[in-house]
Amino acid sequence: MAKRAAIVFGLALCFSSAASAQKVETAESVNELTQRLHLVCLGAGSANKYSSAQAQAWDSSGNSAWGTVVGNRAQPFEDQVNLWIEGDHGEIRMPRTMLPPIRGGQDGWFKIKSIEATEGEIRGSVGVNFVNNPKLRIDRYTGAISLSGKAGDYSGVCQAYDPEAAQKKF
Repeated sequence: MAKRAAIVFGLALCFSSAASAQKVETAESVNELTQRLHLVCLGAGSANKYSSAQAQAWDSSGNSAWGTVVGNRAQPFEDQVNLWIEGDHGEIRMPRTMLPPIRGGQDGWFKIKSIEATEGEIRGSVGVNFVNNPKLRIDRYTGAISLSGKAGDYSGVCQAYDPEAAQKKF
């Protein structure tokens, strides 16, 4: 019995130290982003939109009936997404088509929550409102971005830019 307990305890230590090493690696990757990273992304998606239709009908006897059909429809769109990440903080400007009528944010910018950065990708969720928190994923090798949530899906390609050095056209 003591031998079995020692083996179980040893395995628990191995898993515990492996999990700690992964947390340290993730923390180091997030710390890599100590300088603010600005991205501009171009892409397209499909927004889930509420739709309804009403109809009325009469027969030759003067009887009438009416009905309403309620559902969702996919609305395709193309849009630009801007975002910045610095350490474990970040904000994103979502495509307007994906935004619900009741939402948070400030001047169109929404906080990126639970940022996890590894060597290959950056993950997080966008705090649009208390029900809608789309998942964000950015591939650090290809620049591919994806947003997926209740309001729809978006995918595109990002490029880093320096807002101070960006040439203004207007």
